[in-house]
Amino acid sequence: MWMQDFELLAGAEQERFKKVANYLLNKSYVLREIYENRDRIGKINADYRFLERNFPLFSEYLDYAGYNLVKDDAFGIISLNNRYEYNILKVDKFTTTLLLTLRIIYDEEKEKNASRNVVFIRVSDVIYRMLEDRLLLKKPTIKDTTDTLRTLIRHNIIARLEGQIEDPTCLITIYPTIIKVVSNDKINALYEVMFKEVAPENNPYAFEKEDEDSEEIK
Repeated sequence: MWMQDFELLAGAEQERFKKVANYLLNKSYVLREIYENRDRIGKINADYRFLERNFPLFSEYLDYAGYNLVKDDAFGIISLNNRYEYNILKVDKFTTTLLLTLRIIYDEEKEKNASRNVVFIRVSDVIYRMLEDRLLLKKPTIKDTTDTLRTLIRHNIIARLEGQIEDPTCLITIYPTIIKVVSNDKINALYEVMFKEVAPENNPYAFEKEDEDSEEIK
């Protein structure tokens, strides 16, 4: 039982366990490396290492609440999925469009530099890409953009690296969690809705269909 293993932890580790468990429930994702400084150098996330060391204990504990804990070693992500889908975040059309754009940019940049799991980009470049691809017909308001970016920061999908989030020149980090939030299947589904008139062979962002284990938007 998980309680017996929990009691074997030192007092400080028990407190750390509670803190990390609450962080997981609030954020859904924990990253192995975090990028929050303008030097663009990642630092190891101590919470991730603690989770990794105590993964069976966390898994059993969270299983009682209906959660599955999943570790992706390739991308350095530990994610929390609710079996009853209660931790799915409902987002508006603009947020959905922004997420789709971030995923497309992430994939393109990852092809250029496969050794790095994060992408750095200015907010203005993201907005320009949305307009260029006609995902948006007009420039979004500063409030809509800022509110959406802050939501994505809270859920460890992006991070602010340099500048104020309200400033279009703000530099952000796109974390690999974007591939969990926007799966290949979701890209296809979103494009079917947004560009019904475009034939699949003419859709530059079409992906092969994934298996049934694709992630939900959290």
